[in-house]
Amino acid sequence: MPVPASLDAILRPRSLAVIGASSRADSLSGRLLGNLLAGGYTGTVYPINPKATSVGSLACYPNLRALPGPLDLAVVMVPRDAVLPAIDECLAVGVGGLVVITAGFREGGEAGAALERAARARVRAAGVRMVGPNCMGVINTDRDVRMDASFTPAPALPGAVAFASHSGALGVAMLEAARDVGLGFSQFVSLGNSADVDVNDLLEAWERHEATRVIMLYLESLPEPERFLALARRIGRTKPIVVFKGGRTAAGQRAASSHTGALAAGDVAVDALLRQAGVLRAATLEEMFGLALALAGCPSPRGRRVAVVTNAGGPAIAATDALSGQGLAVAALAPATERALREFLPPEAAVADPVDMLPSATPDNFRQAVELVLADDGVDAALTITVTPIVVTPLAIAGGIAAARPPAGKPVLSVFMTAPSFFAEAHSIPGLPPLFRYPEAAVAALAGVVRHAERAAAPATDAEPITMRRSEIVERAVRRGPGYLPPAEAFAVLEEAGIAVAPFRVIAEPAQVAVAAAAVGYPVVLKAFGAALVHKSELGAVALALGDEAALAAALAAMAARLDAAGVRPDGYLVQRQIEDGREAILGITRDPAVGPLVMAGLGGVAVEVWHDVSFRVAPITEADAQAMLAELRGAALLDAFRGRPAGDVAALERALVRLAALAAVHPEIVECDVNPVLVLDAGRGCVAVDARVRIA
Repeated sequence: MPVPASLDAILRPRSLAVIGASSRADSLSGRLLGNLLAGGYTGTVYPINPKATSVGSLACYPNLRALPGPLDLAVVMVPRDAVLPAIDECLAVGVGGLVVITAGFREGGEAGAALERAARARVRAAGVRMVGPNCMGVINTDRDVRMDASFTPAPALPGAVAFASHSGALGVAMLEAARDVGLGFSQFVSLGNSADVDVNDLLEAWERHEATRVIMLYLESLPEPERFLALARRIGRTKPIVVFKGGRTAAGQRAASSHTGALAAGDVAVDALLRQAGVLRAATLEEMFGLALALAGCPSPRGRRVAVVTNAGGPAIAATDALSGQGLAVAALAPATERALREFLPPEAAVADPVDMLPSATPDNFRQAVELVLADDGVDAALTITVTPIVVTPLAIAGGIAAARPPAGKPVLSVFMTAPSFFAEAHSIPGLPPLFRYPEAAVAALAGVVRHAERAAAPATDAEPITMRRSEIVERAVRRGPGYLPPAEAFAVLEEAGIAVAPFRVIAEPAQVAVAAAAVGYPVVLKAFGAALVHKSELGAVALALGDEAALAAALAAMAARLDAAGVRPDGYLVQRQIEDGREAILGITRDPAVGPLVMAGLGGVAVEVWHDVSFRVAPITEADAQAMLAELRGAALLDAFRGRPAGDVAALERALVRLAALAAVHPEIVECDVNPVLVLDAGRGCVAVDARVRIA
């Protein structure tokens, strides 16, 4: 039976049963039932326990067949070995959805994993959706639902953020912490083991949920990365997605022989996927909260110019440093704005941005200043910073800021460096902007709001990655068995993919080098190759700028002597025309076991080993992806015009990157590839691969 796309039976049930309900209020099921009743759930609740006739104020039923009406959702809270019989009973009576709270499945070993697989098979065969197992429940704060089917100690605040978490305990702790910062939720789903319903299903559901304006995810894995990428790219343009991904380090990363494989170690693959998806990735849980709070509470700004309004100079300096670090700008206020500020501020106040109104600033000073700076056409957003004032209370200052009436499309964020008790009290002030304890956190959140606004405003592109036919060369290599392609085959695969290669000849015997050089044309480069020659420069297996036959013969003799002294016998030699005046870049392919094929771009040659200035994406990619990859490089300016030299042919490098990604996507057998270096010629002249290693699994 096909799996239904709708999760309404789970997220909007008209009736639900708690299977395994206990009469003890302090039990997990007792807390869940208490939350349902305290939250004012609009549907019907049926406790199920064959040993009780009532649970609190609710009539209790021995089994699902005894219920007086139809059932949308079953919350399963029985011991692990009773879960499958409970699921069978649910399916027999036509339940639309399940939430399995019970733990001890995949996370507990193979026996539990087998039970989990059986549970998934049964619900999918029946066309029923299941959250869990090993989860902590679901919440929907919609007024027509008001369902808290979880055992959180404190109810979630209603709001515009939908939140999913792989970790149930952490999710519940974050719901509690969110109350402290005033972050409200539209829905919450504790995914647990995600045996059936996963984060992708929730993205689809929340795309259609009008009350959800922001999506927040705590992830420990990324199921179906291709589906996640497509969904997040589409949904994130209108509903920003904030992700905190646990497990950023790789404790057992395998050793990789290629540059690309080594540089892709650890968290790189997931980071590449999230960048490509356009989500906002938080480095800390606190940053995730801040981003969600700002995105839910702020309009989208039109630019990056920020006015800082404060009653203390030191924190304002910290804010300006943070703005610069996040790629935002301190706004230059118009003379008319500065004159208007001067009319009501003391002579000692600073009226240029940042506006320092001094510790004596009143609530009305803050209100007037915020309205004035945001009325300035040169300002896109405002950041207020309040250190505990001398004359009035922080709550009074907050009231003044909340009373400000900024123009549409100009967000305000507020920092209060004061006693922790302030934040619990301040949430009762209507109209108060998102609150932060430190300038750096507020600026990081504002930067996320700006990035989302820029992405949403950018023209949507329907461009699809190019497709490519499979290579006969790769097919033959697969039949031969795993290993590196010989140089001639590696270059031929690149040429088939549409990537230009410097003219070359491969020879088996040293006596043939002169004939080969004459064929490709001087000056030439001489390279030895073989299984032991992974990084040729380290063994002196490369000789450059050989202008004639005599220079070639001398270089060959010296190279042979070096390799012989090192105990290395090359498989052969490559003679290649030397390409002049190119700027070195590196392109590459590697594979992540969870995410799939990755393509890499960076500055090439020896520099990549020192700087690690590289960018990754999941293959295949579009031209826009390639442009973003090159723009991310710290050394990207080296490809531009400088010191009288014209710009490099960046467009050609982007095309080569797109084609290499297409090659990776169509050939899962290519597990590693380094094209290093690729020489980027001046604009209009293209780019040329001069060395390549391709490993087949």
